Amino acid sequence: MSTATGWDFVAEQRIAFADMIERLEDQADHATLCGHWTVHEVAGHLLTFTNVSVPRLMGNLIKSRFNYDVMNDKIAQRFAAEKSLPEIAADLRTHAAKKPGLPGFPPEMTLADVTVHRQDIRRPLGLGVDLDDAVITVVLGFLTTHKQAKVVDPAKLARVELVATDRDWRFGSGATVEGPAEAIIMALAGRPVDSDVSGDGVAILLP
Repeated sequence: MSTATGWDFVAEQRIAFADMIERLEDQADHATLCGHWTVHEVAGHLLTFTNVSVPRLMGNLIKSRFNYDVMNDKIAQRFAAEKSLPEIAADLRTHAAKKPGLPGFPPEMTLADVTVHRQDIRRPLGLGVDLDDAVITVVLGFLTTHKQAKVVDPAKLARVELVATDRDWRFGSGATVEGPAEAIIMALAGRPVDSDVSGDGVAILLP
């Protein structure tokens, strides 16, 4: 179990992500759980805050009319077109410890992003769960309690009780959503993991 914290923890997980994608060249065009993105495009997205300067990032945001989803899509597709998976992996290792230049950007947000996208790739490829227990603990805490965890709809979260079946963890009150902690993380991120979670709250939490 990792003992790293903050941005050191993020660096560890970026390197772990790099180690994973470097072995997936033959699956680069495989679908993922992240919308229409392929494995290659999800990997390209991870370079957004390591390879794009703040001025360029703001320029991309302005060109995308301040639509973060459109901006992220453009950046992911550009890096996927420009770099192979091993090249993306090398960049992630080189810049693993880099912090975003934007103010007020907590490391837990990046850790959650790396974690969810890692499973976006692993689940469709049948690679299972390979997450450090400390990662799961931090990401669950961030997604359920941090004010900047905007991926989760607060109105939905307020109506459910989340119960991990593989650890002593629960959160909230209301209709139950239970399953392995990793599946709860993916459900909080809006991913289609209906078969791995159960309870009356699933219909509330998932689209």
